Formats: sequence, structure tokens, C-alpha cells
Amino acid sequence: MRAIQRRAAAAATSSVRQQSSLLAAWVPGHRNGVGFAFAAVRRCSSDSLIDCSKVQARLDAYGGVGAFAAQPIKRGEVVERGVVRRLPVDGNDCAYVFTWSPDRSVWASGSGCSVFYNASLAGTPNTEMARYFDEDKFEIIASRDIAENEELTHLYKSLEWRECFKELKAIRDRMPASAEVAKPVELVSGSPIVVDCSKVYAKKDAFGGVGAYAKVPIKKGELVERGIVRRLPVDGNVCPFVFTWSEDGTVWASGSGCSVFYNASLDGSENTEMKRFFDEDRFEVYAVRDIAKDEEVTHLYKSIEWRECFKDLKELRRRSIQIDGADIASSDADSARGSFAEYWNADHSAPTLENMMLDSDAGTMDRLERPEILSALPSLAGKRVLELGAGIGRFSGILAQKAGEVVAVDFVDSSCSENRRLNADCTNLQVMHADVTMLELKPNSFDLVFSNWLLMYLTDDEVRDFAKKVLTWLKPGGHLFFRESCFHASGNAARRFNPTQYRDPNSYSQMFSESVSGDGSRFQLLATNCVESYAKMKGNVHQMWFRWEKIGPMASNRRMRTLQTGQYTPAHCLRYEKIYGRSYIYTGGDEVSRQILEHASPALAPGSRCLDIGSGLGGTALYFATQRPDIFVHGVNHSGELYSLVAGRHVKQSREVRERLTFELAPEAGIPENELRYPPNSFDVIIIRESMMYLDYQDKPVLLQKASRLLRPGGRLIVVDYGFGKPDKEVNSLFREHLQEWGYFLMEPAEQRKLLQRYFEVEDTDATEHFVRFMDEGLANIEEHFGESALVRQNAGKDAEQLELLRSPLIGQMQAALPRLSVDAVDDAVEAAMAKLNMHFDAERADAEVCKADYEWARRTWMLERRAAAEGDLRWTFFVAVKKGVAES
Repeated sequence: MRAIQRRAAAAATSSVRQQSSLLAAWVPGHRNGVGFAFAAVRRCSSDSLIDCSKVQARLDAYGGVGAFAAQPIKRGEVVERGVVRRLPVDGNDCAYVFTWSPDRSVWASGSGCSVFYNASLAGTPNTEMARYFDEDKFEIIASRDIAENEELTHLYKSLEWRECFKELKAIRDRMPASAEVAKPVELVSGSPIVVDCSKVYAKKDAFGGVGAYAKVPIKKGELVERGIVRRLPVDGNVCPFVFTWSEDGTVWASGSGCSVFYNASLDGSENTEMKRFFDEDRFEVYAVRDIAKDEEVTHLYKSIEWRECFKDLKELRRRSIQIDGADIASSDADSARGSFAEYWNADHSAPTLENMMLDSDAGTMDRLERPEILSALPSLAGKRVLELGAGIGRFSGILAQKAGEVVAVDFVDSSCSENRRLNADCTNLQVMHADVTMLELKPNSFDLVFSNWLLMYLTDDEVRDFAKKVLTWLKPGGHLFFRESCFHASGNAARRFNPTQYRDPNSYSQMFSESVSGDGSRFQLLATNCVESYAKMKGNVHQMWFRWEKIGPMASNRRMRTLQTGQYTPAHCLRYEKIYGRSYIYTGGDEVSRQILEHASPALAPGSRCLDIGSGLGGTALYFATQRPDIFVHGVNHSGELYSLVAGRHVKQSREVRERLTFELAPEAGIPENELRYPPNSFDVIIIRESMMYLDYQDKPVLLQKASRLLRPGGRLIVVDYGFGKPDKEVNSLFREHLQEWGYFLMEPAEQRKLLQRYFEVEDTDATEHFVRFMDEGLANIEEHFGESALVRQNAGKDAEQLELLRSPLIGQMQAALPRLSVDAVDDAVEAAMAKLNMHFDAERADAEVCKADYEWARRTWMLERRAAAEGDLRWTFFVAVKKGVAES
């Protein structure tokens, strides 16, 4: 909007010539989607789908970016042609997209320089666009002769109705009708070309999509393409056609030129990498190896590890490395181990703090983050500690000062030598030079296993093996602590290459939660969070730490019930969200959160504190924190799986929300004395939403007594819970079996009220009718997302039968494009393509089977609970309980 304001100021002192640095958007002039008269003849002389060679994007006189003619262009001549990506945005609010359907409901972003043609508000544009909706292509044609270096402009027809152009329309309407048209904008002196994709062209690839290819040979280290981006209000976790455009993964953008058509390399053979300048909204793409003419240019999609929209792509990559079974897997593991060894022994072997942290400002970071890491550890007094990936020993000496004995292990010899030198006075420290993947130690010999940046240098299989080994090495009740870089690199050190595995936090949670030793011992997640010092100093919330406890085979019944039902596995949580809404595993989603907030509001003043016990995926806690930016909210989870998933998402919230909203794990539901250990009168509101029903009958009063102690006098407890609608013996047997299967312990509402009245003044509301409505809405969502009409089931293997028909055309295209290839080489390439497509179809069919199973489970469960509520077996109740004052007590 700053560009609009600058141009408005210019309009007041000069002519009617006005420009906007907003993206042009057009409505169709005819029913076929063509908005001008010059489109009778299609101009497709070049093989490339994208051609902006006659256009240069440069800084304009108003501080924005404009498109300028790189050469004289005659009336009726093609100025530019390109391809669009359809995006899930609302163009009424977002100015940086084209209208891409006759009914104005579809929006798209264009390639090349198309998004930088500014508006002609005086009605004298020199270009018009023809849009081919069915093909997602466009052509821009000169509507009059255009001189070299003249700015290229459009008429913004959608100016009349799009809300985002309201201010621009007002500027136009204020312009005097009799004013003369201004001269074309001159280029800013010395203004660089900000978009250059001259070495790249785009064409259809072998899989029916669009790919980017080298127009000329490109040497390693050479610039392939440069350009600028438009930030868009789109969720890149859902939409794959945008770049991550912030360190915390919350901002998304679409790029110019051919940049959005670089496909992923799934086998590590990518030939380009992108350098992103977030503050300047520009990028540069460089060759990471020599690229031959006509070779496809590809990227490594780092966000494949965590973006939901790349889930299928990630699975395809996983399957692609298992084609030949264990021998290939073994070869890959050896190759990965060699890469990690080269990375540290050759490239980063110098025993310095900067090398250990891969950051030039390591000294400052170390002073801030080391105390934070140490504060997350359990007591070390008299304990035996195993430190893995110890490096030069920046933690070893401190651990040795606190613990009874420390064994520090690293596989870089020079680091081990420096560790021994720095900590020579620590007689209880043993430094070992060894590879953790080859390490064998005595069972039950350590109280704490500690690592800082280790697992990211192991393959997934090595991490799983590591988890089982640590379970063996730890004593019962012992702890594992590790800290890793998640999602992407953090340090600013130059890297010749980078084999690091930047996983998402949930991957670590799943691998360690699933690990079981021979005697049945397993891990229980105790805590996880981002390293706050990195978040505050660098805006980087992707440094994550985890603390686990080794629990024996006789773990609590509550924990075992959760594990046996698999209720909170990541896949099942995502299944719940499709039914209840984002961040919810509980009935009613945001609507119930709104009702809870209404009941809680009388106790919420600015600065108030709210505790959500059994916070699930954090939906209610997040709703409170966003609707009431003047309060603090703390969520307590009972499931390590849920807690880990919430933690991975929570770090992507804004800093303002993260500072007011926190989460904690209480694996025993807050019942033992070591859980919910907050000072008395700490909270103004406590929420227990559909969690009391999971507590044994003897545990329910324990939790309520704790809630009473934690609430200030006059504070409110809001309980939403299942209960029996009739005496237990009269309840339908199928529903009773369902309760037993899921570990529900229900009481009749009168009993619930009586229990609450021990500590509170209580009002209750029978909301069963609303519950039935929510169940009906859930059943509709189940049909939409999992039923026979669900896209994943409709499309499964749909094109597989036609696959063989593709063989001959593929061979023909390959021979035409690369005539010097031998027949055998062409056959091998086609076979590889067919194999990849078969893998894709197999994945589609597997996903469809999972979807069908989800449908059968969800529909059966929802129908059963709906019937129970409708027939009176189940009652769903809101309890509003107020803690009595001291005098009243």
C-alpha cells in the first residue's frame, strides 16, 4: 500500500499518469476468457511455455517494480506468454493474483514478469492479456506500438469490484477527466534487472506436469535464474505452489520467472539451490554442479520433511530408495555414513566453537543457549552420564562437575583431543573416540544419555537403532535428552555440501515412541520445546529439544490403554482434524471453545491466567489465546504423541502468541504429586474438556481437588464431559463395550454434579441435543473426507490402466528430444519413468485403502455415539463451577 500512497502523492502534483505496483488482475472480456480482440491467432512458435525475453522487470520511479519493454514491440505482437499456478487465496483481499475463472471464484499467480505489469489508471494501457483457463496459460499482446524502455501497463478491469483495489479505484476516480496522459515512466538510473530467467525454459515434462530446463550449458556455481517474489496469504502446508519465505515457516510467497516450475529431486541428484533474501523479497538460483543444455533443473525440497502437501512426495521418495530391497538400503546407509564422516572429518574438523555450532557468532549463542539446555536436564548429582556427539566438550566439563561420572563420545578424533585438553582437570570424565552407530555398552549402566546435535547426522534407520540401544543402556527410570535442528539449517557457516537430516519434531516423537526393548521397556516423552535463545536472537524456532524417561513394561494402565488403542498417533490425529477441525480431537471444535470462553469470561480480566487440563491438539487453548490477547493460557497434555505434535506446531505461532500460550506434558493426567505442581490460587479459569471421562473413578476427585487448590477464590472451572443418560445397567451393551474399549469411565450427571459440589458452586446444562448435531456434522465430514466420493478414493489408480498406452508416446518424445541417445538408453529411461508412475499409483491405492478403513472406523464410532446420545444412553453436559471465597468455605 505504500506504493499506492506514493503514487497518490504524485497524482496531486502532476498529470493523470498513475501507476500501481500491485499485480494486475483482469476479468474476461468474452465468454471464452479472452479479454481483447487480438487473440484470434494463437502464438506458440517457441517450445517454451514461458517467454518473457521482450520484457525487463526493474525498479520504477515510485519505488516499486514495473515491467519495461526490452526492445521495440509492434501492435498485435506477443509481449510475453506464460503459465499460471492456481492458488487457494481470495483475490478480493489479495492484490497479487489474477482472476482465473469466468465466475471470479478462482485465482492464480503467473510466471515470468506477468505479475509486475502496473495499472494504467488513465485508460491508456499498452498491453492486454488473453487467458486460456482450461490450459492455465496466458499471452500478453501489445495493444499499440511500444517503444524500447517504455513501461508496460494493463487496464485493471477488476478495479471496479475487488476490495483490495478500493484505494486504487479512489485514486483513479479523483483524477480530472480533462487531464493529459503523462509521459511513460523512465527507468530509474542504474536500475538493475530484477528478473532474469534467460538461461531457463519451461515445457511439459514426462509426467504431464511442467518442468524447468536449461536453455544453455550452465557451470557449477553459475547463476541460473534470479527474481523477486510476492508474499501471499496462503498456507503452504496445504498449497505446494509457494515457497517458504521466513525462518519460522509461517510466511509464503510465489516467485517470478520459471522459479515455481523447478521440480523436486527425490534421489539426491538435484542440480540447483536457491538463495533467499527474505528482507528484500528476492532470490537467486545457482547451479550446484555442471548442467547440460536441455537437462531438467531441479531443487532439493527441504520442506518435503514437514509440509503436509508434500506427504505423497515424501512417501514416493521413501519408496524410490527401496526398489531393490535390503541391498540397496544397506548401500545407501553406507553412503550416508560416509557423507557424514566427510562432512565432519574433512570439512568441519577444526576443533573450534564456531565449527561445532556452524555459526560465526557461536560465542554469543553459546553463552545464551548453554544455560537454557542445562536447565532442561534432570538432577545429575551422583549420576552416571553418557554424552554422545560431545564435540570439543562444551557440555562435557559442566556435566562432569555436576555428575558422578561422564563418558563423552565423538567420532571426530581432533574434537576428542580438544575435549581432553579443555577438561583435563575433570578426573571423572572419560573421552572416547567412537562412532555412535557402532557403540556397544553395558545394559542398565547410565542414568542419563545426553546429546546435542547428533541424530540429524544419522539416517532414519540409524535413529531407530539408536533408540533401541539407548533403552538398553539406560537404567529403569533413566532419562534421554537430545536437541536437534528441525526443518532446515540454522547456522550461517559455509557448507561445501550438507548431508544433514532436518526432520520435523513429530518424526523424532514417532520414532522414539514406537521403540520397545526386548524386556518391554519403552520411552515416555516428558518435555519438549524450541530453544528460546535461538528464537529470541535469530527468530529461529526450529531448534528443538526432547526429554524422555525409560519406563518399564508395567507402565500405568492409562498409558497402556492409549498405546493399545493408538488413539493419538499422528495419522489418527490428522483423521480427527478432518472431522472436528484444525487442532481439535474433541466434539464441536471452535464452536464449543467459543461457548467455554463465554462461560469463563466473568473470571477473565486483563492479565488473567487460564489452565487447560487435557488440552489435546491445543484447539481450545489457542482459541482462548487468540480471542483474548490480554490473558495467559497454559495447556497440559496427557499424551506424549499429542504433546509432540502440538509442540511442533506451536513453534510456528507468532512470538506474541508463544509468549502467552504454553504447553506441558503430564503423562499421568495430573494425578500424582509431581504433576500440576503450581502454587495455590495460580489460575483464574481451569478448563477440563472431554478429559474427566478418561479418569478412573478414584482419580476424578483427585484432579478436582487439585483444580480447587489451583483456582483463585471466585475463579471458574468449566467441565465438558460425557456421562450416562440412564443407570449403568440399562445402557445398551454395544455402547458399554465401546466405553470399555476406549477406556471411558462415565458417571451419571447427578453424580458428577455431587462430586463437583465438594469444592465448587455448580451449574450444569444438558447439551446432548447439541452433541447429536455435532455428531451429524461429523458424519457429513466423514463422508466428505473418507467416503466413496472422497478424492483419494475416487482417484486411486484411476490412470493406472492407461499407463501402458503412455509407453510409445514417451519413447517418441524421448527420441525427438534427445536423438543421440541409444535405443537401450531410451528404453531404460522410459522404464524408469513407468516404474515411478507405477509407484505413484501403488501409493494412491494404498492411501485409498487407508481412507476406506478410516471411513469404516469413523462412521461406526460416530454412529454408535450418536445413537447412544439420541436414545438416552449418553448425556453430554456443560458444568460451570465457581470456587467459593475463603469466608464461604
